[in-house]
This record gives sequence, structure tokens and C-alpha cells, in this order.
Amino acid sequence: MGKIKVMDDHLANQIAAGEVVERPASVVKELVENAIDAEATKIAVQIEEGGISLIQVSDNGSGMDREDAVTAFSRHATSKIKRERDLFSIQTLGFRGEALPSIASVARVTLTTAHDPSELATRVTIAGGEVLDVEDTSRSRGTDVVVKDLFYNTPARLKYLKTVNTEVSHVADVVGRLAISHPSIAFSLTHNGRELFRTSGDGKLLHALYALYGKQVASRFVQVSGENLDFRLKGYMSKPEVTRSTRSYLSIILNGRFVRSIPITQAVLRAYGTLLPSGRYPIGALHIEMDPKLVDVNVHPSKLEVRLSKEKECCQLIEEAIRQAFGRERFVPQAEAPRSKEKKPIQESLRWDLAASEAKKAYPLPASRTEPDRVKETAPKQAGWEPEPKQTKDENSPRYRSALSSLTQAEETRKAEKQEPEPAPEEKGTGLPDNAAETEPGEQPAEPRLPHLLPLAQIHGTYIVAQAEDGFYLLDQHAAHERIYYEIYSKKLGEENHKQYPLLVPLTIECSPAEAEVLESRLDYLRRWGLEIEPFGGTTFVVRAYPTWFPSGQPVELVHEIIEWLKEHGEVNTAMLRDGAAKMMSCKAAIKANRHLRQDEMEELLRRLNDCENPFTCPHGRPILIHFSTYELEKMFKRVM
Repeated sequence: MGKIKVMDDHLANQIAAGEVVERPASVVKELVENAIDAEATKIAVQIEEGGISLIQVSDNGSGMDREDAVTAFSRHATSKIKRERDLFSIQTLGFRGEALPSIASVARVTLTTAHDPSELATRVTIAGGEVLDVEDTSRSRGTDVVVKDLFYNTPARLKYLKTVNTEVSHVADVVGRLAISHPSIAFSLTHNGRELFRTSGDGKLLHALYALYGKQVASRFVQVSGENLDFRLKGYMSKPEVTRSTRSYLSIILNGRFVRSIPITQAVLRAYGTLLPSGRYPIGALHIEMDPKLVDVNVHPSKLEVRLSKEKECCQLIEEAIRQAFGRERFVPQAEAPRSKEKKPIQESLRWDLAASEAKKAYPLPASRTEPDRVKETAPKQAGWEPEPKQTKDENSPRYRSALSSLTQAEETRKAEKQEPEPAPEEKGTGLPDNAAETEPGEQPAEPRLPHLLPLAQIHGTYIVAQAEDGFYLLDQHAAHERIYYEIYSKKLGEENHKQYPLLVPLTIECSPAEAEVLESRLDYLRRWGLEIEPFGGTTFVVRAYPTWFPSGQPVELVHEIIEWLKEHGEVNTAMLRDGAAKMMSCKAAIKANRHLRQDEMEELLRRLNDCENPFTCPHGRPILIHFSTYELEKMFKRVM
């Protein structure tokens, strides 16, 4: 019939470009990945007008000779795959052989490359998929690819591009991910002549994160590492005080390739657990090394999604590594004094026991009371960075090198420091209100997670002021009590045998039809917790016994709360059910705001909080306490600058 025709190469390339080239960021990704595969150590990316008018990627990689430079623009041409077995052990990034011909079909492309410095370089010019010129030129070893007028011959795609700022953000995100994936390569990104960021390429992941996210975020990373028979994990994750509203700030790198993996992301969030507030996500980068045969990277045109053979084991390793790393940290938000640009005099303490002659030597009159040396002597010495310069970072500048050096020193100091165990407070009577459950012997950790806190006062019946050697702390009493109950209930719900309160007169519970259906399907789970509920006809149930660890008060109302939680979450696994029930019950049982506590009650609350495994956040991720250091207090009162 003659209806089916074979498409010509130009049309096929344009269709392939729809899968590979979605926006300028897609072009940058493909070109930079080719530069990485060419073993480049320096890659410079320049864009104009968000990459629509110009994209230039320059590298110092292996380059190509004249024949390869022309063949590279042929459809399905690649140097990464030679035989079928290579598909099952891919160790390169740009292996599909469609990037260059697809880009050249929708833009004006000029490729300049040289393989041997002693020979002439080659320049290939292509527009709309047609080769216009191939000529000799001069260039040092490496490759330059210039892409101009992207989508000039496909106006429909050009029409649906976003604003310049949006396209720049996508390009910066792509280059940033690649810089994190390969910290041994020096990257630079420039837009309209203005440098956006630059990495040093010294092979240290923390330095790449510093260049990308800045000093304030990089100083709050925790190093994570782990290994099993199939996977090797290393990276950095942010402390719970540093979060974002989306998951996009979490970078997962498999064998040097940035990928998106929902199971791995969920494993990271499970490792944080109650440290994160609802709707907040961490910042970090995790490098996972594995046998290439265990991963299939050819399941998505842009190679962002992969399929793992041992996904469960990988997720388990990530959870254990993050929890182990966080188990050594103190996650107490630090209150910072407001910064003042004005230089103020420094108040010093005088020693009145010195003679007049000795006093003149000890306290000479300075030419200026705001000397930098005088400030350094007064302020405590802390490992940190120099203030981040406002101008663009230059990797060759002494200031940038000093910042990277001090960054490494701060990281090594943090790993070397070990906190001495604080003496535990004396045992008090049971002054905790609302029938707090007792702690089993041997539950207290070997090393307290918090310093010794002495409660001083209560503010508005909600916040407790406690003093410590390193300043003072403000504690949210509801969040602290909620954390105590949450860990108690989590442990009790995980037990198989529960002590019960048998009821001589069963309690009757009336449910709606929907609630009755949910409750009847979960009776076995509730019995394992020690909650004996039986159907009593229709939508009525009776409670014949409930566990002894139930908070005193109104068990019927608490059962209704459990039913509501089950109805909202539907079919969940046992672990989720226990965790959700523990959160709900701890919130209901904890003391509320505007509840005034006695001194012994505050002491008992702090003692039990110190016994918790995680005394820093409530079960919903809100901070329990905030630290005001002595140094910050002195800055607030202008005693130091």
C-alpha cells in the first residue's frame, strides 16, 4: 500500500532531540558528560541568555582526530559501546550516541578539537543537522563545543521555554550536580560574563559542596560512610537544622552518575526519622560505588533513572550509615547575635589586685579599642572559615585557598573531638506530671547527649530556661515531654507481650460504619499491643483490657484517636503503624503550653530528656531546645565584637 516509509536521518535526529534535548540544561548535561568521559580535569561552561543564544563547553580532555570529529555527529555513533556485553557493565556517562546529532539538528554547532598537540586541530561546523564546513585550525589538547541559536528551526519548542532566570537555574543545577559527582574535576559556570560558581577540583567532596552551597550550609554537614559486600557509601548530609522545602537538594550519585531514586530518597528520610519537621528535606550528597553489573542505567532517555538489582540492601546500608553518623552529633540550634557593622568599644575586666606599675604593663592604653588583634584575644578561638568574600570566588586567590584549608581543618577537628561524659544529675522523685512512665534500668546511654542542665525559670508556662557551662538553653516543655513519651511508647509498641489492665466492666465504643470497618481489620495489631477490643454487634465494640503503659485518663478517647489515625493512613506496614500510634499518643499525653511546673518537675523533665536516645527534636521534627552560647551573649551586650 506504500503507507509506511523509512524516515530520513534529519527527521529521525529531530525526533530524538525531543527526548534528549528538552532545554538548554539538557544540552549542557550531554556536553559536560562527554567531557568527563574524555578524562578532562578542567571544564568551563559559558552560557548567554539562559543558554538559548549561546552554550560553550570547553575541556582539556583527550580530544578527537579529524575522522572521529566528523563521525561523532552521525546517528548512534559512540566510543563507549563496542559489543552487546558492554550494555551490562556501563562505566561511562554519555553512551547512547544520540546527543551530538540531536543537538546539531536543532541548533548551530561548532566543534573544535585536538587529540595530539603536535598536529593540527579540527573544526566542524553544522547547522540544522547539515555539515557546512570541516577545516583545520589550532588548539591545545581538548575540545570546545559551541551551540548557538538553540531551537532556531523548531519554534514550537522555543516557544515553551521558560524565562531566562529559570533556564539559568536549571543549567546551574545540572553543572552543580556534575561538580558534586566529580569533585576531582575543576568546574566553572559563567552566565553573560558573570561567574556563578567555581570548584577547585582537588578531589574533596566537602570543598565542592562549599563552592556550590556556601559557607553557612557546608559548615553544617555531617560526614557519612558505610560499606557492605556490594556497596561502598560516602558523602555528607546536613544537620536537621538545615533543611529545604523540596527533595531537589539531595544528590544521589551511583558510580559517578547523578540519578533520581525514590527508594533511596525514602531511605534517607527514614534515617532522619523524627529529626526533620513535616514537609522539610535535607541537603546532602551521597556517593555510592557498586559493581556496574548490579545497576541498569539504560531505562530512561536522559539516564536520570536507574534500576538496582540489590535495592533493599543499598537502602539498608544508607539508613544504618546516616543513623550511625548522627548518633555522634549534637543537634542543638545555635542562637546567633545580630551582626552590627559599627565598631564598638570592648569592655574588659580589670584586676584590682595589681599594683599601679604592674597595671600599666598589663593594661596599656591602645591606640584604638577596636583593633583586630584585641578582638581576636577577647573572642574564643573557633575552627571555621574566613568570611565569605562578596566578589566571585577565585580558586587561585589566597582568600579562597585559605577558606578551603580552614574548611578541611574544621572538618578534621570535628571528627577528632570527643565530648567528655557529663556527670548525670542526681536522682529525683517522680515529679513529672501526667503519670510519666518509669524508665527501665540500663536504658541510660553511656554518654549523655546533652550537657548538664540546671533549670532556672519558666517563661509563660511554656519554655524552660536552663543553665549550662557553655551558656544557657531554652527548652519547649511540650516538645521535650513529647519526645520522652514517644520513645517510651515506641519501645512498648515493639514488645510482643504487654501487661494489661483487665476491666471488670468493659468500655463500650460506638463507631461509624467506616470506622468499624477499619477497626475490625486491625484488631490483631491492637491485641499485640495489649489492647483487647472485640466486636459487640453492628458498629459497636467493647474494650475488655488495655495496656498498663496507656496514659491515665480517658482510654476511650485515646482508642478513638487510634481509629482516626488508622482511617487516615489506610493500609500501612506494622512499623509505620507503631510509629504513627506512638507519635499520636505521645502528643496527647505530653504536658501542654501554659502549664506551670514546679522546680522539681522541671528537673525531672530535664533528667528524663537527657536519658532519651534523641533529645534534640520532638517526634514531628520540631526543635526541643535552642542554645545561647556565652560568646553570643557577650556579643549581644557588646562586651566583645
